[in-house]
Amino acid sequence: MEMYLKDREEVQNASKKPNPILDEVLGDSRLMAILNGLGADKKEIEDHLSLLATYLDQRDAEEDPKLPAPYPGLKMTLGLDSSGHLCAYFGPNDENKRKLLIEANYLYRDFPDEWVKLTPKALKGERYKAIRNEIGKTMKKGKPWVFVRGESGSGKSQYLAAISNYFAENGATVCFMNANQRFDELKTLALKNRDKFLSNMEALKACKVMVIDDFGNEYKSEYVRDQILMPILSERSRAGLKTYFTSQYSIDEIKTLYSLHGSTLEGSKVSKIIERNIEKEVNLEPGMESFSRR
Repeated sequence: MEMYLKDREEVQNASKKPNPILDEVLGDSRLMAILNGLGADKKEIEDHLSLLATYLDQRDAEEDPKLPAPYPGLKMTLGLDSSGHLCAYFGPNDENKRKLLIEANYLYRDFPDEWVKLTPKALKGERYKAIRNEIGKTMKKGKPWVFVRGESGSGKSQYLAAISNYFAENGATVCFMNANQRFDELKTLALKNRDKFLSNMEALKACKVMVIDDFGNEYKSEYVRDQILMPILSERSRAGLKTYFTSQYSIDEIKTLYSLHGSTLEGSKVSKIIERNIEKEVNLEPGMESFSRR
């Protein structure tokens, strides 16, 4: 049922006083198209002016984030209830739908909530352009692992979080884990709940994408190295799964850190499996665009 000019005039004349909300509703062609599609008559519109005004405010806020939204983070859709009257349905807006999809595919997400919205292309500026180019070049060489060295604030974790979001949004199971926090949790779990420990280890070995963030700052022990780190890396290497590292240390320094009790042989196992799976070590220096070395 379409509402023509005569119908609009009848609705307006039915009001005892001028009604700017009614005028706004009737003058909005997009809203009127929805109402016509729902078969809303002139009385139905008058009876639900408050709902329709809220709908317009919500729609305007979705299109212009600077405007306040009556229901932040939600998408408001008009419909009919079981009695055939106008009503509203709510669900996540497009941004929140994306966030929910991404978070559903993370085993661990050890980065701030505000980073969930990041994409590699969304990170602007020369610094991120340089990081994107450098990491991108290593990824294109076909090796499944990337090792990024840089001091705190160099942008390495944030950029790899953006890459992780890309994979999660496209359906991959992703683990972005803080090395210190998660290795310590796994070590404790191994003592308290062996079955849960083994289950978690299998998930970490098999997830499609893994980022070990802040690698080298974890508490290092023979148990962490031999029962947690090396089993994860060995299986991921065998399966050719994407595995990325951020660290303040070079691979040579990681070797030294894991050469416990002076045993360089065991430390070499860690460094060699990383070197075998990367194209080169990406080194981000403060105050420089970026540079790499083998």
